[in-house]
Amino acid sequence: MRPDDSNPAPAVVEPAATDAFFPDLKQRVTAFLDEQGLDPIDQRGMVTKAIIIYAMWFASYGLYLFLLHSYGWLALLAVLPLYFSLLCIALAVMHDGSHAAFAHSRLLNRLAAGSMIFAGASAYFWHKGHVQRHHNHTNVNGQDRDFESGGLLRLHPAQPQRTFHRHQHIYAWFLYTMHTLKWIWWDDYFDYATDVFKLNDRSKRTVIKELLICKPWHVLSYIALPLIVSGGNWAVVLVFYVIHFLLMGISLTIVFLMAHLTGVQETCASESEAKPDWALHQLATTANFATGNRALTWVVGGLNFQIEHHIFPKMSHTRHPLIQPLVKEFCRERGVAYYEYPTFGAVLRDHYRNLKQLGTPPPSQVAATAN
Repeated sequence: MRPDDSNPAPAVVEPAATDAFFPDLKQRVTAFLDEQGLDPIDQRGMVTKAIIIYAMWFASYGLYLFLLHSYGWLALLAVLPLYFSLLCIALAVMHDGSHAAFAHSRLLNRLAAGSMIFAGASAYFWHKGHVQRHHNHTNVNGQDRDFESGGLLRLHPAQPQRTFHRHQHIYAWFLYTMHTLKWIWWDDYFDYATDVFKLNDRSKRTVIKELLICKPWHVLSYIALPLIVSGGNWAVVLVFYVIHFLLMGISLTIVFLMAHLTGVQETCASESEAKPDWALHQLATTANFATGNRALTWVVGGLNFQIEHHIFPKMSHTRHPLIQPLVKEFCRERGVAYYEYPTFGAVLRDHYRNLKQLGTPPPSQVAATAN
């Protein structure tokens, strides 16, 4: 199924050079919010939601320790609620905080972004890789880290083709499950050791402080304390840990990849191919999905409204559903493509098809190999 068949997206039509696309769109959205008496930063709503989600996490964690202490293997019953609450923390609290979209207060934004500690990862490196790299260089090969896989997958047309990629639509899902474990136990250390982001001394000290907090917290909360409570039951603790973070891995990867990797979005081999108009580039490289699913919207922090998020990243995700009709209509008026999948299943199917297409060698390459 293709994006929103009932409202097919036209080919991207570049506005005239004098056409102020983003300023005009921003003015319309701002006027709408003003008319509704709404602040782009929904601080009260975000804080309330965060309190609910944190309460879910601590309740789930308490349940895990209780079951672990009293009933052993029955502790696995707590894996889904604990995973679910951590997923909500990452997508609906931390993500907004990293974009300074959680609150007007700098402190509250930093605390929200710092909730990355619950997953055991560096908030600073997340900001560098996601907020700065991904949002400023969306779908640009070599710049957008969402397309990096160490060569195990071919996620971008500009990446080299390898023989085993022809099966990537099958094995990619296993690699997705490993994403969070790799992030926690490898990526943060590797990024620091190799100085991927060319940090100054002050930033390096910030990262060291984060790592000295988030890594011990991760070991304490998910391994050491459960082992103490269980009386050294390594088997249950290890199985719980692996299941929990495999679920986190595939969930986070799918949510962030779906909007940019289905075959309808534009990709750029280098920065020179990116559209000079930033907003038009975001529209050309991003797609929404399942925007009518309120439960999904709540859980993923509005990341199914990726278009609105990419154009207005400093707006709280609770506002994106409200402005979507305006953004969509504005794009229709200007003849600019607005990609939208009606359901989560639809975007997932196209992602699968795109993985298969990217992994399939072109006929000319197949013929050359045969000869």
